[in-house]
Amino acid sequence: MASPTEEMDAESLSTAPREDSRESSVTLPRLSTFETLRWAWRQLTSMRVALILLFLLSLAAIPGSLLPQRSANTDATKVTDWIASHKAIGPMLDRLQFFTVYKSAWFSAIYLLLFISLIGCIVPRSWQHFKTLRKPPPAAPRNLARLPAHFRWHDTSGVSIETKLDTAEAALKKKRFRVVRGTDADGGGWVSGEKGYLREIGNLVFHLSLVGILAGFAIKGYYGYQGKVLVTEGENFTNIALKYDDQDFGGGVDTDKLPPFSLKLNSFQARYETTKDSQDFGQPRGFTADVTYSAAGSDQKKHKTIKLNDPLSVNGVNLYLVSHGYAPIITVRDKSGTPVRSGPVKFFEAGAMFKSSGTLRVADGIKDKDGNPTQLGIQGWFLPTFVGMSPTEGPVSAFPAAANPELIINVYLGDLGEIPSVYKIDTSKAQQLVLDPQNGRKAVALDLEQGKTVQLPDGIGSISFDGVMQYAQFDINHDPSKKLVFGSAVGIVGGLILSLGIRRRRVFVRVKPATRNAVRVEVAGLARAEDARLRDEVRGVGRSLRPAKVGVRK
Repeated sequence: MASPTEEMDAESLSTAPREDSRESSVTLPRLSTFETLRWAWRQLTSMRVALILLFLLSLAAIPGSLLPQRSANTDATKVTDWIASHKAIGPMLDRLQFFTVYKSAWFSAIYLLLFISLIGCIVPRSWQHFKTLRKPPPAAPRNLARLPAHFRWHDTSGVSIETKLDTAEAALKKKRFRVVRGTDADGGGWVSGEKGYLREIGNLVFHLSLVGILAGFAIKGYYGYQGKVLVTEGENFTNIALKYDDQDFGGGVDTDKLPPFSLKLNSFQARYETTKDSQDFGQPRGFTADVTYSAAGSDQKKHKTIKLNDPLSVNGVNLYLVSHGYAPIITVRDKSGTPVRSGPVKFFEAGAMFKSSGTLRVADGIKDKDGNPTQLGIQGWFLPTFVGMSPTEGPVSAFPAAANPELIINVYLGDLGEIPSVYKIDTSKAQQLVLDPQNGRKAVALDLEQGKTVQLPDGIGSISFDGVMQYAQFDINHDPSKKLVFGSAVGIVGGLILSLGIRRRRVFVRVKPATRNAVRVEVAGLARAEDARLRDEVRGVGRSLRPAKVGVRK
């Protein structure tokens, strides 16, 4: 027979698996596909994940405020210039949709997950609160002394228990408690009251309103649109997609069925600070656009003066006056003196005191010295109040109003590229003409007061500066979700007021026999969250049962 030591050694050296080791191992069950989906749904609809998604959404919006975005409200060249100046990181950010943040796949994914998460949080909470509202308040606990706010005393006034309970019930109802009443086996009775249900309703309204705002932004992004139009004085605009200078239409917008209306810019006026000693000299003081408009299907023309923050609303579309500029009238003639292009050309602000730059491309009617059709391009500066040339800044304007307008142009002849642009022309394959042969200068200044005309070399034609007009830039916005977003914003404020200003409280009153001539009265309260005014609430109910001061336990 082996000794205990030998048995232990044999057991320790044995390579066979031990039975108790097999019993102690734990194998987790595998989740089925349905159970995995249910687990994922519970995680997604938890408040923790909702807060994480809200935080991620705020982080995802940061690039949209730091980087230029491709939208109708911004200059498209800003994105192109940013990418060109950041050649290492710019193309990569463009591929990752950082210049269209709010339409990017990753921003939309966070947005959609947050929307689903909030819905998943709200629906069960709403159902649970609905069931709570249908239930009566709970019965009073047997030991009220354990509650955080508790007062008791012996009443020797001779008032019956039923009378005390009637008084307690009336006091709680006066304080807008839902009340339930019961009796004890020892001959006593109790009254239980609860209030503060609006607190949870406020929480639900807040979250529903947050969902409403998210839904409003989604509706605006899909069914709304915005655009930019530049309308020169005397020019008409009709609300069709082809008339937009820049546009951003949602996926659900039918561009052939835009809200119909027409508008004519009668005149535009701008006021500037004229005090030379002021630091704000030359700064704008007000813009007004005098327009005539009419909705389609109506022969009635209406008059409106559009100002900053005072848009024109017609057929569900808002037109905001956001900017303006100058449009010098340029006439281009061929070698026979026949005008081939005459009219205002929009120039865009590019310097101090409304120094503006612009381009004009004439593709038809111009022939070179050999009589072959060619293209003519003009690049130039417009100075509203020209005062001379600066060695560092070039031509200088002293004031933004057109007091002494001057047009300085460079002219190119040849192939100007395939894609026309109002901002620049492609001069890489064109020849720049010498406009002042005596001095060898390629750029010349056209003075409006002198009505100066420049003759192009080789008898190609001439260019003249015939006047100056102004144009107004309008941002067009159609937002079908604005009422929903406004109502949701009001709901968020109202929900916060309810959830922060209302406390969920329960107050209990128990009256039982104490001695032959006295009864014991207990008043206690319980709050769902920390409540500094709970004791005052309980003390107020106690005073209705005992006119003397309640607050000393006996």
